[in-house]
Amino acid sequence: MKPKFIVAVAGNIGSGKSTLSKYLSEKWGFDRLEEPEAKNPFIKKFYKDPERWAFHSQLFFLTERANLQLKIEKNSSNIILDRTIYEDAEIFAKILLSESEYKIYKKVYEQYLEIITPPNFIIYLRTSVDTLMERIKIRGRGYEKTIKRSYIKKLNDRYEEWVENFKISPVLTIDTDKYEIYSLFGDIEEVRKNIEEFFWRMNERRTN
Repeated sequence: MKPKFIVAVAGNIGSGKSTLSKYLSEKWGFDRLEEPEAKNPFIKKFYKDPERWAFHSQLFFLTERANLQLKIEKNSSNIILDRTIYEDAEIFAKILLSESEYKIYKKVYEQYLEIITPPNFIIYLRTSVDTLMERIKIRGRGYEKTIKRSYIKKLNDRYEEWVENFKISPVLTIDTDKYEIYSLFGDIEEVRKNIEEFFWRMNERRTN
């Protein structure tokens, strides 16, 4: 059984992906594929020594996320993804891995691309560096204390390039700076309605 709909929420660290994906999954009755960050045995080591542990951490994220998606695809009619393997491979891994490491990584990535189901559409949470740094500080994850502003900016720049060139699925961009992410969006209903309107417009084009 293939899912009827797969929706993904994309965005930089601290953009509010988990908050929005959780809200939408509850509102729509979709099964949610969570960010596997908490399961990553290399994540704390990575933040302490990125050069040594980047390859281990990124390969874990790629394989774990893809395998979880393949598993949930077999048992769910509708899915919402908290981040995508596209971001892992085309943003984080490209920034963090050496050329030789990325060649190995890319081979695994390309194999997964052939078997996972692409999202019907992606919600990209565009967020300024200032807002991201503030949200990272507010949520207070110990291992994120060492995250540098320059790293967040580099990721943001790469996200903008990625969104501009991404052709696999339609993308809806939402500017999140004006929303209170960690109080479940002060204007969460407005955000949800914008997403649903985008979905129906896109669906009408597909069926006409």
